Amino acid sequence: MGFAKDFLKKELNKRAVADYYRKVSESTVTFDEWIRQKETNLKSFDMTLDAMGRDSVNTELSELSYAARVEDVSVRIVPYTKVSKNFLLRNYLEDIIVFANGELTERALPLIVEAFKNPEVSVVYGDEDVARLDESESTKYGRSIYGTRENPFFKPDWSPNTFLDHFYFCNIVALRRVSFRDISFDREKEGAESIYDTLIKYIFESERSVYKSVRHIDEILIHVKNFELNRLKPSDAARHLTKVVSGELQEKLTDGDVKITAVIPSKDNPELLESCLRSLYNCNLSGISLEAIVVDNGSGDSTKKRIADLRDTYNFRYEYMPMEFNFAHMCNHGANLATGDALLFLNDDIEIVDKNTLQEMLSQVLLKFTGACGIKLLYPDSTRIQHAGVVNTRIGPVHKLQFLDDTLEYYHGFNRHVNNVLSVTGAMLMVRADAYKKVQGMNEALKVAFNDMDLCYKLYESGYMNVVLNNIYAYHKESVTRGRDTDVYSIKRLNDEKEKLFNMHPFFRFYDPFYSKYLNTDCLDVRISAGNEYEYERAVKKASSKKAVDISAYREEPCVQLSVEYAGPLNKYIYEEKSDNKELYLQGFTYVSGSDNALYKKRMLLSTDKVSFAIDFEGSLRKDVLTNCDTEINVAMSGFALKIPTGFLEPGDYRVGVIFEKKFSKEKLYIFSNKYLVVR
Repeated sequence: MGFAKDFLKKELNKRAVADYYRKVSESTVTFDEWIRQKETNLKSFDMTLDAMGRDSVNTELSELSYAARVEDVSVRIVPYTKVSKNFLLRNYLEDIIVFANGELTERALPLIVEAFKNPEVSVVYGDEDVARLDESESTKYGRSIYGTRENPFFKPDWSPNTFLDHFYFCNIVALRRVSFRDISFDREKEGAESIYDTLIKYIFESERSVYKSVRHIDEILIHVKNFELNRLKPSDAARHLTKVVSGELQEKLTDGDVKITAVIPSKDNPELLESCLRSLYNCNLSGISLEAIVVDNGSGDSTKKRIADLRDTYNFRYEYMPMEFNFAHMCNHGANLATGDALLFLNDDIEIVDKNTLQEMLSQVLLKFTGACGIKLLYPDSTRIQHAGVVNTRIGPVHKLQFLDDTLEYYHGFNRHVNNVLSVTGAMLMVRADAYKKVQGMNEALKVAFNDMDLCYKLYESGYMNVVLNNIYAYHKESVTRGRDTDVYSIKRLNDEKEKLFNMHPFFRFYDPFYSKYLNTDCLDVRISAGNEYEYERAVKKASSKKAVDISAYREEPCVQLSVEYAGPLNKYIYEEKSDNKELYLQGFTYVSGSDNALYKKRMLLSTDKVSFAIDFEGSLRKDVLTNCDTEINVAMSGFALKIPTGFLEPGDYRVGVIFEKKFSKEKLYIFSNKYLVVR
């Protein structure tokens, strides 16, 4: 009898696992099918060529230079390989010259021509992917075989600091010929290197050209073999930057007279503060004078004495002002006392590693168009990333690549390069004093969180570009100064401050100019990957029934992992706040650590002081969880995206949890999060 029971249980478990894999397969959407669907409504241009016009029957189409006409605009496609050391742009008569290292898609030319309708635009670039092309059709240009498109490179909007670091235009760039008629290509260079040098020479000729001349098309324009050219570095960009560098600061730097003021908020952390100061003053200060101001919001007497001893060693100004923690006010207070040309805001839990860090940051801040400059931050004594730039998503600002191992390279070298981003963390942020003053510093209504985001948004709105240097790093003992946001009060405060942020900057709700619309934005996936891996529209399911449960019949189990990414009105999540839709929405992921998750039935748990409800839901595919939790068993379907209809729940504050019931066992587990779903 026992043998038969065990056999039956094994068979049922096998079926449950098979059913799990079936659901994973049904939920998976390849990049190829996803991007083709997204491109359905884009204009196409017949890219079929006349085979008789080819230079050689043995020449690949991507190696040919040929002309086309779109509407009333003439276009010349020039392969990178045609840009030799004696290349002359004036040999071409077409309106637009498209340099390409691959085969253009059927959508490329109409989009490029449309972009050049803006008379101020002289340079256009777009996105790319890898695809296998139909070699059996020798006259078909850029038509990928179905099922073969992969590995996209979705680029940011125009990013001047990034461009000065590496050739992120990569395999395609188009020029307005008349704008470049007086610009000569370097005869010592060829191919992409020559194009890159010429573009730097033109774009950085003036502030106006930096801001007005370049346009990004956020669609895939070309199919390529690889992205090796994304690693190309400029040979001597500095000689072309004289007109976009702050002349006064450059002169001061040359004379060894540039001053940086470090503003360090601190309270009751003398050991951390000493480590921070030691690493700061250990930096290469050639040409720089350094001033430090420590702003203390209420350390105890013993700490004050230790800080006084530190002051004898590091000669900083000590501002003691007992008050409730308000990071923005502390930074503003320090900035008002500062005499430096540039301000460096530092958490006292930062430890600078590279001695050239201040020099590197200052070289970016010297550029007139640069706003806030941050650097990559790692968790202490590890290679795990804490900060590599902040991205806006549906859910709000997200630290992309957080917790990932920095020994690996992510998304076309994002964690290796200098990147323009919408915002950087205030834990380590440099900005010119005049720019900080222009935007009136940090907003003190945002006492704890998002004051750095607000500063960066204001800088961007004022015409500055924010940048993160992911080619250098410091260590950050995150939030040691004020603790972690884990209790209910802190979570509420965090959400309130986020709402204040977007009320002040509604333009940036679910928008980030440096993060493509085709990248993952709908969940708290720290990876940078294409949106086919998770979309709200595909993941969401509607709650259909609820059941009152006695939670005492379940065992609270710490091995149940629950991350609630969003719990609130649906219209705020999908940014239709003016609609009358009163539906609610829950999103996140959950799994049982150390167990086979294919063997569990999951239900959302919503609980007040009076009643607890269990709501059935279908799991949604979360490849980020599968990737990041690679030691766990069958967690791909760990997501939940639950839409709760109007009137489904009585008014109240419902704590959000989850129930796991093993399908062929009596095991019943639950866990609560620190998030609440408020029903009004």
